[in-house]
Amino acid sequence: MPNTVAVGDIMAGRPGKALPHELEKFISAGWHNVMLVSLEIDVSPEVLVTFCDAFRGTRQRRPRLRVIWRTEETEICSGEEHIMLVPWIPQNDLLAHPRVVMFISDGGFNSIVESVYHAKPLIIFSNFSDQWLNAAAAESKGFAVQLHPYDFNSESILATIAELYNPRYRSNALLASAMLRDQRDTPAQRVSAMIDHVIKYGDRHLRTEVLKLSEFTMSDIFDFLKTLPLFIVLPASVLFLCVGCCSCSG
Repeated sequence: MPNTVAVGDIMAGRPGKALPHELEKFISAGWHNVMLVSLEIDVSPEVLVTFCDAFRGTRQRRPRLRVIWRTEETEICSGEEHIMLVPWIPQNDLLAHPRVVMFISDGGFNSIVESVYHAKPLIIFSNFSDQWLNAAAAESKGFAVQLHPYDFNSESILATIAELYNPRYRSNALLASAMLRDQRDTPAQRVSAMIDHVIKYGDRHLRTEVLKLSEFTMSDIFDFLKTLPLFIVLPASVLFLCVGCCSCSG
């Protein structure tokens, strides 16, 4: 929208904190890179099992990956030394870690901004609200790949992980990160400047006239859809009455 101040990086750009001891120990145990997994959406047990089977396979594939998976179901994938299951993660701080090389997300806006800020390519598995649009936008920029529910199995997950090692995804993520970071003012400064502006001058001049158009809210389309049943029901009702009358007269 016009006159909108973009401050999505206000959280991603904050100074990073030291990771909890257990997370740092897991990441540092060996030379393997780490994949971060965090799906806020509710997923079925079948989906969890499929992801688990795929993550088990990262032990045999090259290059090998260790997995940090934020999930409430911390009993699945138990016994796998290269998979760490935790109910909560400091997501932004983990994405800032140099050992973390990719991120499986549901495509929430904040997660994408944080991933872009830290130049980490994404695998997006989304099935809700704005996540589809976010996923499509991220994929079009070349730093993300979507996992589609209609082609979802452990092999397709492993194939997508392997695809993300293509250097072009890392290159595109670095470019997007540089563009996001290359701004004159910090997010907090941009917010403060706009608040000061509105306090001084009000916001009437910032409102877009498009809000007055029916096309913006698509009210004309919804009005048509509401009346559409009348064009179907009324002719059918008239035909039914005519047939009934003719039958009675016969």
